[in-house]
Amino acid sequence: MATGINAETIRRMADEVGHDTLTLLLTVFSDELDQYFCQLSDQPSVGQVREISHAIKSSAASFGADELALMAQECESRVKQGQDQWMFDHLSEFRQLVEGMAIEYKRLASHDDPLNGLL
Repeated sequence: MATGINAETIRRMADEVGHDTLTLLLTVFSDELDQYFCQLSDQPSVGQVREISHAIKSSAASFGADELALMAQECESRVKQGQDQWMFDHLSEFRQLVEGMAIEYKRLASHDDPLNGLL
């Protein structure tokens, strides 16, 4: 299994949308993560981190990026609670996770059969 990707979620998605559409969706998701990574790397405000983490939270869960979804949920929750310092202390970790998952999904989408890339 690819690091950090829930293989069962990807298999279910492939069953629901078909293999060709799966490849397209994986590419779109990795491109979105690349954009979020750039935004997070550009001295984001607390509000921007909250918006980005909210956006990532559900899409990451839908694509089986469970660890990323949990981190995004934690960031969003901490910001909502006014714990801005926690968010700044963990921003580098969040950024690295977003970047790493973008790379993993791009790699997975590059396979002729993405499901084989999960092995």
